Order: sequence, then structure tokens, then C-alpha cells
Amino acid sequence: MPSPESLVFANNESERIHKRLLGELQNFDNLVKAYGTADVYPVYRHQSTYSPTTGATSDAFLITNEGKLKFTTEPKGGEGDITAERLWIRVALLQAAAAISPLLAGNPMKPVIDKAMGDLDLPYTLLSLQRTRPL
Repeated sequence: MPSPESLVFANNESERIHKRLLGELQNFDNLVKAYGTADVYPVYRHQSTYSPTTGATSDAFLITNEGKLKFTTEPKGGEGDITAERLWIRVALLQAAAAISPLLAGNPMKPVIDKAMGDLDLPYTLLSLQRTRPL
């Protein structure tokens, strides 16, 4: 990625927009505020604590069975501990699929996305978030 100093902008407005977007991408709190979804930030922070990127966060899914260390899909605290997390990961995956599918020939994931949204009784507004804060 080129350094900001090496970029040449068409005009000051282009540079201003670039800096604003870069600031949003570098700070998730700024990004969700730009889309009018600041209430998502606490969910993101909560979900981040469950991302098994370290031994501490993956520990909930490690068990000892017959003297061997094994992974499990059920956390040690029980199923009730991650009900919201299990639902929210589906939202994140559907949002990613909805962003990528139109870029593929024929929008191939759309029928599956639509069915999943209906099956989960999720509002379609989750897939079409728009900026509420102007650039």
C-alpha cells in the first residue's frame, strides 16, 4: 500500500474524502457512526472478545476428553452463553455474501441469501446499510 505522502489527488476535495474514508476504515467506531449504526459498536466489541485469536479466547472451546485436549463446538459455559453470538455471526456472513454476490456473474448467492434472511426472520435493511454521515 502506498504511503499517504506518495498519493497524488485530483483536488483537495478528493484528498479530504480519502482521509475521511481511511479514518473510518482504521477505526471501526468511526465506520459504524458513518453508517448511522453506532449501536453496532458494542456488539462488535463483544463479538471481538469471542474471536479465538488467542489462547484466552479459544479456551471456552477447549475440553479435555479421555486425557486428550480437544476442540468442541459447545462452549464450556453451555449453549445459552453464546446464543446471541451464534445469531450474529450469521448476520455478518450474510452481509459479506450480499456485498460479494453482485460482483459475481449472475449474482449467484442472492437466492440463498434471500432464503436465509427469510428463514432467520431478519430485516433486509441489515444488507443495505447506507452512509448517513456525508463524506
